[in-house]
Amino acid sequence: MTINKLDESRVLVVLAQTDMSDFALDFQEMGLRDDHSRKILLRLTRLACRKSGIDLRGRRVHIEALAVGQGCYLLVTVRKREKRYTRRRGGSVCYEFSDSTAFLNAVEAAYRLGFHTAKNAAYEQNGAYYLLFDYPALPKPLHRLLCEFGKRAGGALFAARVREHGNAVCRRCAVETVGQFLV
Repeated sequence: MTINKLDESRVLVVLAQTDMSDFALDFQEMGLRDDHSRKILLRLTRLACRKSGIDLRGRRVHIEALAVGQGCYLLVTVRKREKRYTRRRGGSVCYEFSDSTAFLNAVEAAYRLGFHTAKNAAYEQNGAYYLLFDYPALPKPLHRLLCEFGKRAGGALFAARVREHGNAVCRRCAVETVGQFLV
């Protein structure tokens, strides 16, 4: 096994045929999905970086392998861990309650359990009451609680229809605003 530092962030590890057999590695089956291969590759990566003077803490590691005869080359690239910006999928969740009693009981129970989310609203349409949450998903305890008193009516499109055609009971912070008068 030969370790060559290419620059400040890359190390080339050359494994000969004897190294491959010593580590019980087969290039065709080698990968991070195979437990044995992953363990050996990570151990080799740590060893190569330690001997090259490259610090792995808080960094992203990329390993590339190339078969050369019966051995292989491993190119280890270490990069600074960058902050990833993920775009949250927008959306709404809407719960329907058949009457005002079920609606008020659900709001009171959610308020008592401390679910004071900021982005929610309450509407009435055709005798049914709706709680709209501007989140793609809700915590499971809140979902279970709301399903005890009503049912999940739909997503973003249904919530937009309710906002457009329904009568607003409370446009912002419905659980907190209505719930404080029920406790």
